[in-house]
Amino acid sequence: MDPEEPAPELSSYYVDCASCGTSFNALSVPWCSCLATERTLVCSGCGKCFCHAPRAYRQRFWSGAPPSLWEAKLKEHHRAAEPPSNPPPESVRRPLLLVVDDEPGIRRMAAKVAERIGFGVIEAGDGMEGKTLAGQYRPDVILTDALMPRLEGREMCRRLKADSETRDIKIIVMTSLYKGQRYRSEAMSEFGADSYLEKPLDPELLATTLNALVLEHENR
Repeated sequence: MDPEEPAPELSSYYVDCASCGTSFNALSVPWCSCLATERTLVCSGCGKCFCHAPRAYRQRFWSGAPPSLWEAKLKEHHRAAEPPSNPPPESVRRPLLLVVDDEPGIRRMAAKVAERIGFGVIEAGDGMEGKTLAGQYRPDVILTDALMPRLEGREMCRRLKADSETRDIKIIVMTSLYKGQRYRSEAMSEFGADSYLEKPLDPELLATTLNALVLEHENR
């Protein structure tokens, strides 16, 4: 091959699935719909992604990935991170979800899940902005990350629950760090959260939780 010629573009990159062990072509499968900072690809055999796979597996996968897959990953990340524009309070769709997270990609993915089941969505990038928007829009549900700059999600939850104007808003705290029953109990008893979910979130679990909280609110 002439050293000046570019390397031929690969049409396949076969890897073994972290879940079922099936060999699949990573260049011909879709991205998963997990609510994670960096989503992964879906095995054509079992339909599972590798968001929950060991770090060593993910490192091995990407260390051998061809340039075209890296470019696709970058494009997917930038597409998910496009900043939204919140509509005026008087024109939002109800039920309304406020997503509070400093990761734009996670906000966009959560919004897609909520919009698919009929929710309107507004977004905030940190707890201070989230608290302000909660007072302005009075959303039916808030989905907030636990750890964020300026004001963390759990403390935002505590403050909103202590305010008579916003205490009836249902709040879901999500986290990739504070996992386990101890932290779940703490978030709900000390900070007033109505639900507690671990990242990366499963889209169907999020949809089920949102519907359940809205139904609970309507039946009060």
